[in-house]
Amino acid sequence: MEGSGNFSPSCASYYRNSRTLMGPVNSLSISDEELVIRLKNGEIGAGAVLYSRHKNVIYTFCLRMLTDEDAAKDASQETFLKMITKIHSIEKGIACKSWLFSVARNEVLMVIRRKNTILMEQFDDETIVFDHSTPLSISIQMETKEKIEKAIQQLKPAYREAYLLREIEGMTYNEIAQLTSTTVSAVKTKIYKSRVALNEMLKPFF
Repeated sequence: MEGSGNFSPSCASYYRNSRTLMGPVNSLSISDEELVIRLKNGEIGAGAVLYSRHKNVIYTFCLRMLTDEDAAKDASQETFLKMITKIHSIEKGIACKSWLFSVARNEVLMVIRRKNTILMEQFDDETIVFDHSTPLSISIQMETKEKIEKAIQQLKPAYREAYLLREIEGMTYNEIAQLTSTTVSAVKTKIYKSRVALNEMLKPFF
């Protein structure tokens, strides 16, 4: 990867090693904004704290969007590597978490684009909310969480994305609209349709 010759092959091991550079600071007391400033000033250990703080939510988002563990790991790793190489693109006032989601979303879209152009077209398709061609096969013995996860995976990518960002990550409609380069009205519509579709898919189980 260009510009990242000092990185370990493993993003996780790189950040673990970098934490020793942070110095005697209680990382829990430092805001993301302060950590970004430190990272911009060359304090790589600050990046290790940000990685530790956000790695799980970014990986989970990638996994839920791609439904493939290896692809999700690659996408999340690229996200945090870009946090180092493009840290100066985070403007003052922009939340680091939102910026990370934006980068992760781009990585997810690149994976989808490489794998299947049809899925990319579905991001713009307002007529189909979930995939009728793939039956939702969930065992009666499954836990409620597993049933819901299966149902979420059946949502078309654009709807799954909007639903996850709102219901799982707790982003506001404005934040989602900014992240996905769309309008608040479009975001609300996608989330509403996602809820209706999930209710329809989960109706037999509840």
